[in-house]
Amino acid sequence: MKAIRIKRSKFRLGAFLAELHRFSVRHLGDGNPLPGVSGDIAYFDPVDLAEALATEEEEAVGEIPDDSLKRLEMGLTLFGQCAIFNGDGAFSCIDGQEVEVPCLDDDEEDEEPRLPRRRRTKTYREAVENTAADECSSFGFVIFLTGGNVEIEGKAMRDVSGECELEQMVEPNLLSDGMRRWVRSFMTPT
Repeated sequence: MKAIRIKRSKFRLGAFLAELHRFSVRHLGDGNPLPGVSGDIAYFDPVDLAEALATEEEEAVGEIPDDSLKRLEMGLTLFGQCAIFNGDGAFSCIDGQEVEVPCLDDDEEDEEPRLPRRRRTKTYREAVENTAADECSSFGFVIFLTGGNVEIEGKAMRDVSGECELEQMVEPNLLSDGMRRWVRSFMTPT
């Protein structure tokens, strides 16, 4: 998903953050605040975040607010998850959709019918291959403020070694279009 830059005055940031919080509570048990980002790691614990930021900037950051909007306004970057692997070959998405990530392995003999050939275009196969579907993967948004703009970028999160590492979303993938539409639904009409 390409980064999206929106004038803050044209974006319902509070409602956007509230929906990310609700999704997080429903699927992860955590809610407000959204985790902060330092480098390519998302930190759920404010003490760990403060330590990581102090290491980066070589000075104490001070107290990390316990509210997502205040964190953004303080200049912190946040990560909000919007697609969580459901353990059954699909992602539960923030817009209520389930996005299935099919197995394209021709050698595998499943009881389920294979996808019709017309759905197996090169682009579709690439999108499936670029959407890692396992219990250690989720997808979401890195969110930060610059001047009068809100900047939102899609990222993959891998929690393999206990660190929640963020990676670029590889294009094409099965989630980007839905994520982009969902973000744009919070833009105010002009």
